[in-house]
Amino acid sequence: MLSLVTADTDPIVGSLAGAVAPEGSLSMSPPNSSNPRLIRAVRLLSLALLVLAICFRFIHLDRKVYWHDEAYTSMVITARPGKYFSDELFQNRLVRPADLLAYQQFVPTLTLQDMMIRKGAEDVQHPPLYYLLLRFWAMVWGTSPAAIRSLSALLGLLLFPAVYWLCLELFESALAGWLAIALFAVSPLQLAYAQEAREYGVWSVLILVNSALLLRAMRVATWRNWVWYGVSLAIAFYTALFTVWIVVGHWFYTIVLDDGNQCFRLPLRVGKRTVFYLATLFIVLLLFSPWVYVMVTAGNALAVTTSWTSVSLPLMINLQSTVFNFSRSFVDFNFDWSDPIAYVLALPILSLQGYAVYRLCRTAPTRIWWFLLTFIGGTALALGVPDLLSGGQRFMVTRYLFPCFMGLQLAVVYLLAIDGTQRQYWRMRFATLTFALLMFLGVLSCSVYTQSNTWWNKVLNSNYPQVAALINESDRPLIITDAYSYNPASMISLSYLVKPTTQFLLLPPVGNSFPVNNLPADVESIFLFNLPPVFRQQFEATYHQRTVSVFEDSWNSVWEAQRSLPEP
Repeated sequence: MLSLVTADTDPIVGSLAGAVAPEGSLSMSPPNSSNPRLIRAVRLLSLALLVLAICFRFIHLDRKVYWHDEAYTSMVITARPGKYFSDELFQNRLVRPADLLAYQQFVPTLTLQDMMIRKGAEDVQHPPLYYLLLRFWAMVWGTSPAAIRSLSALLGLLLFPAVYWLCLELFESALAGWLAIALFAVSPLQLAYAQEAREYGVWSVLILVNSALLLRAMRVATWRNWVWYGVSLAIAFYTALFTVWIVVGHWFYTIVLDDGNQCFRLPLRVGKRTVFYLATLFIVLLLFSPWVYVMVTAGNALAVTTSWTSVSLPLMINLQSTVFNFSRSFVDFNFDWSDPIAYVLALPILSLQGYAVYRLCRTAPTRIWWFLLTFIGGTALALGVPDLLSGGQRFMVTRYLFPCFMGLQLAVVYLLAIDGTQRQYWRMRFATLTFALLMFLGVLSCSVYTQSNTWWNKVLNSNYPQVAALINESDRPLIITDAYSYNPASMISLSYLVKPTTQFLLLPPVGNSFPVNNLPADVESIFLFNLPPVFRQQFEATYHQRTVSVFEDSWNSVWEAQRSLPEP
């Protein structure tokens, strides 16, 4: 096996591009495959982009909408998650933004034990490790949106050494490692989730570390390497449940390549590496069993909180979402789905990724292409097949698909590395121009992102700056809403944006009822926020005011009450 490279030599094409024979031969090695000048140039550019990436991650941490899920994160770490919040406030109470934002702060009487008990009863789909770390972080640095998000930004910096290490283990190439750092540094998708107060940015780091440790354990099958792999896997499980699909991909990779050959051979035998892998996995599952017990004893909490993923959406929306999701690793200007320019940018990126996978499977040794296919395919199949068979929107959820996106990024890294060191002039030019274009689009995308006050990944609340501006322009506003579905945490998100004097009338879930008794006398503008049509009709009949729609998107409906209808 080729040794890992030094700083000035690189066998990228000898180990990758030369593998054109069906059996994964490593024979051909173009003259510039070990060009130290090329490696130094890429390294310097990657380091410059890395500095830029660090700046991007910590600039304007508090500018973006602190959306529903982030507000819920703060409620979890302060031991007052959704049910407790809505049971206390959404009882026909009149409050101001400060009253809502108080649920983002610590209360001395609520301890770490209270946090774990309440999280286990209501939020079992998110394992506790990230939230435990964030609680301790917030106790030191505060609970402002910038402070809460800064932990994700800081831990997200580990993405760069992790992807470099994975490239060394997988490609045995420093050139590929530096190319990967460059691509990940200017990835708008990685930036967006590095600035979000959720666990997915940290999970992406753990995915890369898991994979590098697996490859190391496969290469040097000592118990110590397998222990490190098991520890990293347990940490990943306690960070995100979707680690299970990474495990499935790793298992397929291990059992197929366990015999040491660079090709498939049937029947597959269970060798030493498979035994090590299964033993490690068994121990990891034992370590994770306490949280499995919590999920089981929580009753239907898991089913209730994830039921939205099984709701089917129109085919066109699914297709549009897929096109945008799979291009956002490289270019993202937050275009609307109806904007033709968005497709002009997205479709070539999809084509590039498809071509990269094709070249990967045609030219790379089996151990490389099979690893990346299982890395991508485990999650893609687990989410996509249920959607195809029974309907749903699992495959549309960007944060669930991080392994797919990173696997495709690594396939593009392989393509750039192999073509950038080829003899054929046109392939070298293709790699150079493609790399330059990706860097340009990535830096531009990240620059636009840092200057924006919202982004598509704020989902339910991405348009709240517009809504808040509308409310803030009115005189003495009153917002009426109820505790149905995502309204409670969304009202916290809105509270960060509206004037401190804004009033909220918070109702229990209204259904077909009309629980409003009396409106405050000191309000001028009344907004009905995400309330059903029957409520609006009863409001108009009771208060003799006409309501008109002033804002609507896929998740929110805002109606404003106009002054009096004529008395009958």
